[in-house]
Amino acid sequence: MTDWEKQLARRDATIKRAELLRDQDIAGARLAGHSFREIGRWAGVNHERARQICIDINGDSRTAAERMAGSEETTT
Repeated sequence: MTDWEKQLARRDATIKRAELLRDQDIAGARLAGHSFREIGRWAGVNHERARQICIDINGDSRTAAERMAGSEETTT
């Protein structure tokens, strides 16, 4: 007989791990320079959700290049 409580708890944990990995990939793709619409399409999420994920993980919604350009402006 199946222990549904344990099975569903395992599945939930697997889903949460997969979502965390996806969100980390979304944040990485943004740092690499991809647009929110592009990332959202690839990940199956709304582009605004992709933007929020990047802010949550990266602390910023800019690409790595945009961050570098911004830091150069503040140091000159």
